[in-house]
Amino acid sequence: MRRTLFCLLGIALLASSCGPNREKAIKTIEEHEQAISTLDMNTQDEDLTELVGLYTQFAKDFAEDSLAPVYMLRASELCISLGRTEQAVGLLDSVINLYPGFEDLGGCWFMKGYAYENAERFDEAREAYNYFVENYPEHYLAADTRKTLPYLGMTAEEMFEAIMGSAEEE
Repeated sequence: MRRTLFCLLGIALLASSCGPNREKAIKTIEEHEQAISTLDMNTQDEDLTELVGLYTQFAKDFAEDSLAPVYMLRASELCISLGRTEQAVGLLDSVINLYPGFEDLGGCWFMKGYAYENAERFDEAREAYNYFVENYPEHYLAADTRKTLPYLGMTAEEMFEAIMGSAEEE
């Protein structure tokens, strides 16, 4: 009887300790987000890197939590701004593969294209953007993406010439 009581007490203690850790992790993330948003232009790469770590650690520790894909998407956005294309794409692929029911899966595909475009990897960007517009045609970014896809990888001058050339043909 005592053994059962101790087991039940242990399970209850373990279960109750998971809740505060989650809440503590969320609070820490929110504090870092707030600190970064108030720093604006003074934000250091180290601060962003630390927040990426907090996001990814939360997703690892609480993989079944509905915030896990949200935080992974946010981490990918920060990685893009830090110039870490492979890490950003890896995070986005994880969301796409691990959370097929995630409400902004289309946004993940768009961000994947954006990460590649930012790294001037235009073939991979085009592939991700095409997948995005074909599979998420109602997404709020789909129409604009469809319009800009033909100009992907062009310089401003090349884009101007292409636009003017198509206007002359009409």
